[in-house]
Amino acid sequence: MNEPQSLMIQIHGTVQGVGMRPFLYKTANAFHLTGFVKNKGASVLIVLSGEQRDMDGFLYELTNNPPPNAVLHHIDISSHPKLYFQDFRILHSAEDEKMQGCLLPDLGICQDCLDDILNQKNRRFTYAFTNCTNCGPRYSIIKDLPYDRPNTTMRSFPMCEDCYEEYRNPENRRFHAQPNACPVCGPRYILLHVNGDQVECDNPIEKGKQVLKEGKILAIKGIGGYHLVCNAENETTIATLRKRKKRPHKPLAMMTCRIEDVMGICSVSSKEKETISNNKRPIVLLKREDGTFLPDNIAPKLCHYGVMLPYSPLHYLLFDENLKYLIMTSGNISGMPICYKDEDALEQLKDVADYFLIHDREIMTPIDDSVVKVIHDTVLLSRCGRGYAPLALPLNSPDEILAVGGNQKASLCFVHNQLAHISQYLGELHFLEACKEYTSVIDRLSRLLNASPKAIVHDLHPNYYSTQYAKRQEITTIVVQHHHAHMAACMAEHNFNGKGIGIIFDGTGMGEDGAIWGGEFFIGSRTQYKRVGHLEYVTLQGGDSAIEAPWKCALSFLETMHEGVESFFPNLDKVEIQVVEKALQKKVHCYQSSSMGRLFDCVAALLLGCSHISYEAQAAIELESLVDDSITESYTFSISESGGAFILGYKGILECVLEDLSKHEPISVISSKFHNTISKATIDCACRIREKYLLDNVFLGGGVFENTYLLKSIIFGLKKRNFQVFYNQTVPLNDGGLSYGQAAVAASILEERAYVSGSSNENYFS
Repeated sequence: MNEPQSLMIQIHGTVQGVGMRPFLYKTANAFHLTGFVKNKGASVLIVLSGEQRDMDGFLYELTNNPPPNAVLHHIDISSHPKLYFQDFRILHSAEDEKMQGCLLPDLGICQDCLDDILNQKNRRFTYAFTNCTNCGPRYSIIKDLPYDRPNTTMRSFPMCEDCYEEYRNPENRRFHAQPNACPVCGPRYILLHVNGDQVECDNPIEKGKQVLKEGKILAIKGIGGYHLVCNAENETTIATLRKRKKRPHKPLAMMTCRIEDVMGICSVSSKEKETISNNKRPIVLLKREDGTFLPDNIAPKLCHYGVMLPYSPLHYLLFDENLKYLIMTSGNISGMPICYKDEDALEQLKDVADYFLIHDREIMTPIDDSVVKVIHDTVLLSRCGRGYAPLALPLNSPDEILAVGGNQKASLCFVHNQLAHISQYLGELHFLEACKEYTSVIDRLSRLLNASPKAIVHDLHPNYYSTQYAKRQEITTIVVQHHHAHMAACMAEHNFNGKGIGIIFDGTGMGEDGAIWGGEFFIGSRTQYKRVGHLEYVTLQGGDSAIEAPWKCALSFLETMHEGVESFFPNLDKVEIQVVEKALQKKVHCYQSSSMGRLFDCVAALLLGCSHISYEAQAAIELESLVDDSITESYTFSISESGGAFILGYKGILECVLEDLSKHEPISVISSKFHNTISKATIDCACRIREKYLLDNVFLGGGVFENTYLLKSIIFGLKKRNFQVFYNQTVPLNDGGLSYGQAAVAASILEERAYVSGSSNENYFS
């Protein structure tokens, strides 16, 4: 027999809360190895003793067949002084000064746990907090690392004998499942009247289901916060919810119990079916079937629904044959952060909900539902939330960096131990409550990661809350232009380190000349960029009010063409129109803009008569919903060159739109031709840039590319002309990915400073 060897193995990545230690325990025993495993910070440490061939088998299983929810970034293996153990054990976690690794997102309920809650003979029958090593809450309940029960909000619920026996039994799937609980020892739900008085009933969840059937609105405390819930087949109740929530038009997310019910209202591809059913359980944007029986006020004027399947035991318990579709929208007043503390929910939602279904487990970190869509069989993340966040992506940088994102769709990114840790969606930083939660998430992630950033990165805009936060910190600051951050986010996600063409179509973002950019063509790298093209400037009047009132965009664009807008908006006050016209003429509260988003707003306003919007990009989203993809016609457009940059003109395009309107062409035809025109003009401009700068890698980014038709059309056209095309998939194309892009730029800048300090870059773009 060979003399036993000893190894020390440290695994980094998403390795806690995924059943890694039970897996290692079973694998070590299968190969007759001895030693121990324990959490160390956010990594897992193993000391192993045994024969070499058995160790080789152990390492093969670890690297090739790890637990399904684990993500292994790297494994450090070193020899260890020979030790002799009697068996293989799981030890208590170690305190570690330098925590590293990843935080695990909350996971949807697994099939085994679902079977438990539906089995009348199981002790967890109908128990709403059933989970195991393979599923259940993680990030939302973690107070500190390492991920052990005393460091979670489950600390308040000591396990009963039966649960503890499961927890300590290596053969049980609840072995070291930190949120393990049952009806005897775990959290529980109660139902409250809107005034806070408890509803006396034997089963609060069954009673909650009953009031939903009666047409009531229920505020439900879930894993990461509150939802506002009602019967999705009840048009009157949905209208009441919209009125109370002050959300007149924005589409409402739905939940159905079974994939068959999803397919009853939407067309679902195999990739979409796989995505909506996975253990992340995101909201998936799906094309609605024509003639659906559901009320129009779920998603007014749109051709898509946002649908998700249940991800907690509670959700499954809310459905039955007479309640198949539920509205499941964030528990907040429109624009405010999601409620997650009971006292806040009872105060803020008292005028929205009729009842409150709440539980007694604290939510440590609020987190909204994720939103994804599928394009070309590829999943694109539109909102990073439950199931995905916090997201950890490799970023090869030795520096510790905090990137603070922008003001809309706010997110954070910590670069720590060569990983970019991207936070959940943090909302809009226009509200005091959102700003408070934003700063608390910075503190929380700093503590969990034990991160001490040496540099902080912010947007060019001086008035963003995120910028002002960054400038208050007493560490090195790095400024990154908004659209360069979008370009760099795409480059970093695809691990691209060279030069390329960036096409960034956005609604806003301050440019270096003080104008608001958003229809941009760059060449450059993660470190630097040069603006080589853009949408023709227009003078917009009214600041943010132009975003909220698309008629002002239309007036501003048409003013340059000496056209009026009165006929398009007959219900608008003529005096108000005249005031804006005079302000434009006198340049009062005006700014220059190359924003592609504002051009879309202009055309949408003209076609739809949409004078005001109630949610971000409403006009443009409704414009996309009109597109008929069988129409291939487009309008004429012009691209000129000025000051070394290609200028995409808008006047010729708008003249064609106005001409078709005067001919009473169907607005679906005009919308299609407009979209096709922007696509063709974009591709033409990219070809001219390639010819001039000899670059053929194209990186797409910015919120306008949330327009699925436009994105698919431009990708197809660029690939047809032999471009290599890249776009964000793992991080959002919109401002939710901004912090990641800022971090990528800063990491490259700091690397350059360290290695080529003082060198000239004057020939970089030659």
